Amino acid sequence: MPLELTPDDIRNRTFKTRWLSGYDMDEVETFLTRVANTLEAVILENDTRQERVKNLEHELEEFRNKRRHLEDAIVSSQRVIDEMRDNAKKEAENLLKGAEMQADRWISEANMQVQEIKRELHQLEMYRKDYEFKFRTLLESHLEQLNTLVAKTKRETRDTPPPRPEPANRI
Repeated sequence: MPLELTPDDIRNRTFKTRWLSGYDMDEVETFLTRVANTLEAVILENDTRQERVKNLEHELEEFRNKRRHLEDAIVSSQRVIDEMRDNAKKEAENLLKGAEMQADRWISEANMQVQEIKRELHQLEMYRKDYEFKFRTLLESHLEQLNTLVAKTKRETRDTPPPRPEPANRI
């Protein structure tokens, strides 16, 4: 708002003089000079303060811009962090699923190996029993043949008279 009264207006103001009753012109001029000087100081101070306000408003706007940039950076950083966390979680889940699938395959393979080993063990057990049966049969057959031979030999020995001793040669 422009001032209607400037310090120069006050300094250059002249008044009509009265002879009888009037103010002391020196006092009026001194007072007007003081008022003009004070008004000039107030105007300078006001200009200085307005310039300071402009500077502070400019700084404030810069701080607001910086704040907006920082807030944007924080939001962006938070988004990146969230995405990284989500990606890490998905990767961990995928790794876990892969590990579970691998473990399931290993367990399945181990179970198949166990089944194969059991089958082979059962087959070996069958071979052992078959061998044992055949060996026992063979042994029993040989034992029976041996018993038959022994019995035959005993009979023949019983049926055959004992050999006579041969006479001794006399010369």
